[in-house]
Amino acid sequence: MSKALFKFLPLAIALTAIQPADAGTGCVVMEADTTWANYSSVELFTEGSILMEEEFWHEAERVWAYAMKTRPKNRVAKFKRAVCMSEIGEDWPATKALLEEVTQGGLTLRYDPFNPNQILPPVDAWLWLANAEHRTGEFDLARKHVDSFLAKAGERHGSTEWASKILAEVRFAERQLDNPTDAFVSSMSINSEGNETHPVLTADGQIMFFSSDRARSNGSNHGRVDPNTKTHYFDIYRTELQQDSTWEEPEYLNMGIRNHAKVIGSDAFGQKLIVLDDDGWTHELKTTELWERGWTVAEPFYLDRTIPKEGEIVFFPNKNRLIASVKMRRGEGGFDLFESALDAEGRWSKLKSLGTRVNTWGDEITPFVAADGVTVFFASNGLQSMGGLDVYRTTRNAAGGWTVPEHLGAPINSVDDDMAFVIGAKGEVGYLASRRDVKRGDLQLFEVSMNGAPSLEQEVVILALDAENLDNDVQPELLIVKDANTGDVIQRVERENTEDVFNLILPTGRDYVVESAEAPLPGDDAVPPAPAIRRTLKLSEDLAPEVIVLTFEEVFQEVESTDEPQNEVVENVADAAPFVVRAPEKVNADEALVMDSDTEEAIVEEAIVEETPVEEAPVDQALVAESTPNPEVVNEEAAVAAEKPAAGSITPAKEGKAANDGDVMQFSAPLAPMALAAADAGLTVMAIQLYSGQVHTDRMDMTRALDFIVAQSAKGKPVVRIEGSASDGPSSRAGGNMELASSRAMDVCLRLVDGLVNLGLEKGRDYEVNVVRRVQPDGDTPASFVQGEAHPASFQYVRVDVDVR
Repeated sequence: MSKALFKFLPLAIALTAIQPADAGTGCVVMEADTTWANYSSVELFTEGSILMEEEFWHEAERVWAYAMKTRPKNRVAKFKRAVCMSEIGEDWPATKALLEEVTQGGLTLRYDPFNPNQILPPVDAWLWLANAEHRTGEFDLARKHVDSFLAKAGERHGSTEWASKILAEVRFAERQLDNPTDAFVSSMSINSEGNETHPVLTADGQIMFFSSDRARSNGSNHGRVDPNTKTHYFDIYRTELQQDSTWEEPEYLNMGIRNHAKVIGSDAFGQKLIVLDDDGWTHELKTTELWERGWTVAEPFYLDRTIPKEGEIVFFPNKNRLIASVKMRRGEGGFDLFESALDAEGRWSKLKSLGTRVNTWGDEITPFVAADGVTVFFASNGLQSMGGLDVYRTTRNAAGGWTVPEHLGAPINSVDDDMAFVIGAKGEVGYLASRRDVKRGDLQLFEVSMNGAPSLEQEVVILALDAENLDNDVQPELLIVKDANTGDVIQRVERENTEDVFNLILPTGRDYVVESAEAPLPGDDAVPPAPAIRRTLKLSEDLAPEVIVLTFEEVFQEVESTDEPQNEVVENVADAAPFVVRAPEKVNADEALVMDSDTEEAIVEEAIVEETPVEEAPVDQALVAESTPNPEVVNEEAAVAAEKPAAGSITPAKEGKAANDGDVMQFSAPLAPMALAAADAGLTVMAIQLYSGQVHTDRMDMTRALDFIVAQSAKGKPVVRIEGSASDGPSSRAGGNMELASSRAMDVCLRLVDGLVNLGLEKGRDYEVNVVRRVQPDGDTPASFVQGEAHPASFQYVRVDVDVR
């Protein structure tokens, strides 16, 4: 059997519409296409055969379905259609039923696939049937029909190797199913009636991108279908993990691609994507990047003339190496995995094969580089598998080569196609695309709880340094992470595009030096000055894989915005003692949810707004305006309200976590108090400081505010006032700071309206919304903020007030 029969095209995945079974056929048959009504039998045969040679399996399957309708007793047409259905791999029961019809008559050893007068199907039909039975888990029947093939064909037949492969996969599948790992696999709630594939996960496990051919919620892709598959073109979606460990409703990302848009890879934290623009005939890699206004229009991908612009390409977390899955003449066959590295001069090396341990005669696809930069997951149908594509794990060894791929076992792998495995830095939860246990074999996304199954080779810690409270002139553009012992550069970390955050990925067991990268001084020598920010980080010995969020002020205490010359700051920071990174304290879930009356009273007393003048507060004290529970509303079932602070008043930030989760609706720890003006608008239920330039408020949990509005609707008609505020500092926005303030308010407004719809309230009928935008300081800014020369962060916030009529 030629290798082409096994070929799997991972980048041309789609679903064919299936109609109810025709009476008496015993299998699912598509509605006949009248396109070929005027074709002669020879022309129809030629058309279907050419389409199969070009691997347009869906179109070829429709040709043979029409041929079956016009010549229902033609077993060769049935056989060819069954081959197409096997290559598509979406409906194994129907494929099996069709092959059972094919094998009910005589089979021949002298089969000519290009002879339109061929009467008998080939003896290989036994193997195609055995392959379908293997995929449906009928292992004994699969063995029986392989034996039927061998009995007729003998050992010298060209398909004997395929027969051996089927038997080996059946034995391997039985062993894996009899000895499963402790991993637990479950279907994800974000799946649709279409196909979902190619999940791409950020290193912290919080954001997932994936591809789907579902109908868009706004109907904008209605009628736009792939001419081969007759289904919607694939789009790219984004979803984010919520606090309750569920994934939010996926968001469609418009990147300007009119054909199939498939996500291939991402940088470690979801700021840049590599996507595939696929019209069914040509496949081009493109890149897109996230900015404040959304994703840029995808542009052609180009790194270097040595790096291909097709296939699949994923980067290592430090961005100085990549893995590519491409077809090359010097490969082992099909899609193989290659690697390339960036040299000191910024040039990418020629692609180098991962070797014959990894690459096979089959396809090695959907590579994913884990956060440790050592472990690579991929799918293959050429290695020992349970059937079709299975997921494997390989790691870089001390010699720079790659270890023998490790099969992830059952239940992660199944007898059907499993691919595109991804996993976060903690190594606890992974995700993959698979055809198992779904209607018609559509590709769907599955969540994998590893429960000790092999994951990352090396433990890593993600350290997110939040620089939102630093002035722009103090914030570095780039941080360099070095090994404290060897001085080797481990990572170069840029500030995120939409947030003032630096995300570091640190392997455990080592100490690091983190310093800012400074621009060279003017002159011929161009010698860079000493770093303005520098600190040694020491990971505590008990630190396990974790995502830790710290502020810049916590790690680099002397970096706070001050009037001191920056050179003095450099000396102080450089001489500072190592900063020890420790695991965050865990909060017992029961303790966080259960509240007795004594605790309730204590919380209310602690959160009462203090009438402390701004100028009397210590300069370096983190302050926050937050929702303050109203004793009259605390006992209400729906939510807790907050008393509105007086103009210019402040509320001390809490040290650590509140005793009971949810006792305040939202709180943060800003650098300075917020300039909240007096507003005759009822109760303030939310006042949150934002990053400089930040628009989107997805991090805010609005559940308490929504529940409170619902509770107030029982008393009358709530009037919600949403205020977006920005400072009057320099702005590069087209609409200036007023546009920033407006965007902030509208972002909260849209989230609030959508949330209330889900809770049964309709804007206008059940409540009203007023949106206010401000650029401060203005005429409403409390005098204490103007006279006290408040920090610019005081004016960067969103605020929600609720009154009842």
